[in-house]
Amino acid sequence: MRASIKKIITGILTVVILVVFGINAFAANTTNTGTGTVTGNVAVNGTISPLTISVTHPLTVAYAIDPNNGVGGTFTAPDITVQNITKAPINVTINSLTATSGGTLTFTDVLPGAKTWPNLNLADSKKYLALGILIKNSTGWSTGYTTTTMNSAGGTATMFGVLPATASGVFTLTANFGLAFDSAYTANHNLVFMFQLN
Repeated sequence: MRASIKKIITGILTVVILVVFGINAFAANTTNTGTGTVTGNVAVNGTISPLTISVTHPLTVAYAIDPNNGVGGTFTAPDITVQNITKAPINVTINSLTATSGGTLTFTDVLPGAKTWPNLNLADSKKYLALGILIKNSTGWSTGYTTTTMNSAGGTATMFGVLPATASGVFTLTANFGLAFDSAYTANHNLVFMFQLN
């Protein structure tokens, strides 16, 4: 007998729950009535997801200084290619290019005109470097990109240009340096990009 009462109460609760949920579902609707012309307002609410910015660039770049080649030595570095694989154009900014510890030398960044580079002695050659970065050529960049060099010394965040969707742009490093090195050394810099939708 008790089992039957429990089944009946469970059945009634199930019906009540279905009715309550049914009322809530219909509560969001409205009915417009009247004569002649009847208008009705419907709020249309949208949800928009942010576009994912996706960019490919090297994880590390290695430069080399050889004081033995040429009149003023040679500086070599690979291209730094940035590819925009976002579905929209992006602004490419370099936030900073700064000397960091971790190598056998930690350079002090100075501007290119700060020193008479070929005349630096051993101590100053191992201390000072004028490292810079610039866009190598116009390929891939939208019109209006900057052709200036951002120097590691005193360099402020610089928006270099706009890369359209799927386009690639190339940066290159440049440097001024002394020649008096008495051994093989290593040095580190940190390059920080920032990418934003155009």
